[in-house]
Amino acid sequence: MQRTIDPVWNSSRVRLLMERCDPGGLVRLGRALHGWRQADLGRRLGCSASTVSRLEKSGRVSDLRLLQRAASEVGVPPDVLGAALGLTGLRAASVAPNGPRHTEEDPMRRRTLLAAAGLAVPTSLLLGVETALADMPAPSGSSVPLDVRLARARALFDTGRYGDLLEALPDLLATAHARIRDRAEIDYARLSACYSLTAQVLVKIGRYDQARLTADRAGLYADLSGSPLASAAAARELGIALRHQNQADTAQRLVLKAARSIEATGLNTQAQAAAYAQLLCTTSYTAARAGDRDQALSMIGEAARPARRTADRSPLCPHPCLRRAVPSGSPLGTR
Repeated sequence: MQRTIDPVWNSSRVRLLMERCDPGGLVRLGRALHGWRQADLGRRLGCSASTVSRLEKSGRVSDLRLLQRAASEVGVPPDVLGAALGLTGLRAASVAPNGPRHTEEDPMRRRTLLAAAGLAVPTSLLLGVETALADMPAPSGSSVPLDVRLARARALFDTGRYGDLLEALPDLLATAHARIRDRAEIDYARLSACYSLTAQVLVKIGRYDQARLTADRAGLYADLSGSPLASAAAARELGIALRHQNQADTAQRLVLKAARSIEATGLNTQAQAAAYAQLLCTTSYTAARAGDRDQALSMIGEAARPARRTADRSPLCPHPCLRRAVPSGSPLGTR
């Protein structure tokens, strides 16, 4: 028997809550529709009335599992909750971040989501990544080489399959973490690449706080790897996360510092030239968003110089930060 959806979940009031990214407000509305007090809902969830009150009032989600249970208990449709969390574009008029908001960014994120055919990231997949970031699971022991898995994960991102990527990331991160026990620089670079990729997809779905944390971890392991390219990739993702949090000046300083470090290598390889060009393109975009037309044009012009020397990414090298000096014959490529 098909469940009947209350017409209220298609109302302008609900749409406003989704646009404001207020899942707590949806829970509050659903509770009111049932005629329940906060204590009534608390008894059904096994928590106190004050916990329900915090859940309904908070502008940020601190307990995603409890939110899911509360929403289910009061009858919030899954796609409505997903839209309020910024995970789907099915009903929401915009896709908003969980941090400070740029109004002009909303159409861009909406187009990004809608361009990915049928994209809808289940809350459970996001929860899996957030859980892994807090408490890394044991690796599955997959026989597929880590480089191959990282390349496949990169392909999922490049093709907009963010849900599939989020599903794969917890075990990918766990496997990469297990590899650093030998303290080899290349393994630190691989782990940094996994964190950089995680930050990228978190930015795409508007989870800027988590993206900033993840990019910071990418930078930590990049430093341990000794690879300027790994550090550049991590700095770029951290800069992007900061820009989305209204910290454009800090983002510019960070990315320009990384660009200078790459430039100091002499840009003698395609990987170095590509990383340098990417960093300058990032600074150009940030400048353009801030209304600094002169700097934007200057940076994009400078980026064109090394960009002419780049080539398509090698299928044997899953991430730019791994295109570093590695022993001849390595499966990651050659010098």
